[in-house]
Amino acid sequence: MNLSNGPKKFIFLILFSALLLGSGYLAYAKGLLPDFVRKDETSVEQPVQEQVSVFEPVTKPIFMPPIHVSIKERNISADIVEVGLQADGTLDTPKKWNEAGWYKKSAKPGEEGNVIINAHFDDNLGRPAAFWQLKNATVGDTVLLEDSLGRLYAYQIVDSFLVDIKDPDRLEVLEDTKGKSELTLITCGGIWLPGQSTYDKRLVVKAELIDSF
Repeated sequence: MNLSNGPKKFIFLILFSALLLGSGYLAYAKGLLPDFVRKDETSVEQPVQEQVSVFEPVTKPIFMPPIHVSIKERNISADIVEVGLQADGTLDTPKKWNEAGWYKKSAKPGEEGNVIINAHFDDNLGRPAAFWQLKNATVGDTVLLEDSLGRLYAYQIVDSFLVDIKDPDRLEVLEDTKGKSELTLITCGGIWLPGQSTYDKRLVVKAELIDSF
């Protein structure tokens, strides 16, 4: 019997075991072993962060200028153009008798604030213009505004009154009411003043947003 191979086998087993232990430690250190091998009772799991999709819809609404106003009950229907202020600070009016004017620095349909729209009551010959029938509008009537994207906004009339053109507080009707989407329609009213080529009052119709579609 040859016993010289015994020590050699023993040394080989020691080297092989050392190689296995070294490889296992290297795999452990580099995270190549399964989670159940790496975890122990003292390990702390890291919280999972919620991923936000790049396709998350935009929640902020987009408001666009109005292009048409109508009150079906009063047979009012007019296209809308943008208007600004005149040199004296008063609100400008549309150039055409059958058009309405949206003050471009006022709110847009559906937006919180005051949507300001004016139009002529009659033309220079006394014939009916865009807001001729506004004098007959009553509380409860529905005003429809269409914006440039084709969306409709329904406003319900809540008040109608006359304001003298010399009233120092006349501009208050143009102010916003916080937290509300309002509409203010303005046209001429009262008595014609021949020497001044205007009426002595302005008819103001106030409405509040009730729906959109």
